[in-house]
Amino acid sequence: MWNLRQQNSRPFAPTQFWQHGSVHGEVQFWGSVIEHEAGFRAQLAYPTTLYLSSDVLPVTLKEIEARMRTLTGYGCDISIAGDGSTIPLWRKASGFDGAGLDFLLSRGQEWYAQRKNERTLRVGDRIAVLGHGIALVERVDDEHINAVLWNRSRLRIRRSEIVWAMQNMRWEASV
Repeated sequence: MWNLRQQNSRPFAPTQFWQHGSVHGEVQFWGSVIEHEAGFRAQLAYPTTLYLSSDVLPVTLKEIEARMRTLTGYGCDISIAGDGSTIPLWRKASGFDGAGLDFLLSRGQEWYAQRKNERTLRVGDRIAVLGHGIALVERVDDEHINAVLWNRSRLRIRRSEIVWAMQNMRWEASV
């Protein structure tokens, strides 16, 4: 286990680690401890606090739960760090912290809203019309879209027939 030395006689701020990776923390050393120019190396060490970068935390609750199951096994406090502040996520004495859960929920809502916006069919989008080719969307309303194929053929397709094909990362329709 390695420990970074204090920089300019100041402790390494927990909100600065994101520049160096996704999980950092504070540790207790024991056994044989060797001091180096850039820090310390110890025979035995155990984390007392972990800091997670908010940028690399998963978004879905299932992925967050799996990550937290692994990290809480260390029996230490866990905080989310970034943008000059830390938010407690897990307290070893009491479990999840409300502030951390609020942060994760609001971040998840923003992500889902952005994802929904990205998955909204708009004028200018392309649709793979199976058996016909790629069509360019010219008009969108609540029930239909109007699109034009490469050969200038015009199509009117019901919105219910258009799906986002995740495996192909494109809009598809079978007309």
